[in-house]
Amino acid sequence: MSILVFMTPETPTGKPWFKKKRFIILMVFVFFGVVGQFTGSDSTSTNESSSSESKSQVRSYPVKYLSHAVINPATISVRFSVTNDGSQPVKPDCTIRMRDASGTYRGFDVFSLLENIEPGQSKQVVGQLTITKEGASFADQFSGECTANTTDTTSNAGNAVEIYDVKNCSDGDEEGWYWGACFKAKLSPMSQMDCEVTAYDANGGVVGTHSFRGNTLNDGTVTSYGQNERWYVDSTKAVAQSVKKFDVSCTL
Repeated sequence: MSILVFMTPETPTGKPWFKKKRFIILMVFVFFGVVGQFTGSDSTSTNESSSSESKSQVRSYPVKYLSHAVINPATISVRFSVTNDGSQPVKPDCTIRMRDASGTYRGFDVFSLLENIEPGQSKQVVGQLTITKEGASFADQFSGECTANTTDTTSNAGNAVEIYDVKNCSDGDEEGWYWGACFKAKLSPMSQMDCEVTAYDANGGVVGTHSFRGNTLNDGTVTSYGQNERWYVDSTKAVAQSVKKFDVSCTL
């Protein structure tokens, strides 16, 4: 059965930036070497080439389940994100699975990203899986991994982000009040990070602490990233108006 894969709303162009791997053909090449009288130069070149190739390795990248929906009894749509926590652009291959608790109903597929994910950034993918025995409505357990061949051995995970232009954006009206900080990060647009905001009153007392997953806009402004993430905290008028300053920290 043919499985359709469609592009997420984050990609404005008409070209999908990931594809499904249908099969892999393994080809075995046999090389016949002729040993001559003078082989010193060739041996050195071969060793250098092998050394360069050996630096490339398979690396895993974080995958996060976002949501799924039943398309028909045999097909399920899955939305997930993959994050580049390294220091080089990559195009990972993602193996995605959905199943029920017993394993009776299950399905998987492999999605290959066609566009690079820049360091510190995430991309969302939406794809469809065929579930065995027409059990799509029962397959509610997600698992997956994304890997890429790369020479990158470093990680930006946990690195502190430079934050600036912190402002008090606490506000409200008769419908409700909230407190929160507006701030910017010195990162490229669409970079994701984990942020923690602590609010203080005029005496330096802690009003509250809030953590959320953030994302940078074109001008560096950080906003919340994800359906259930919020950069602000709902509160009363008295609490919101008591906030005078903030301490903001973010890490990749």
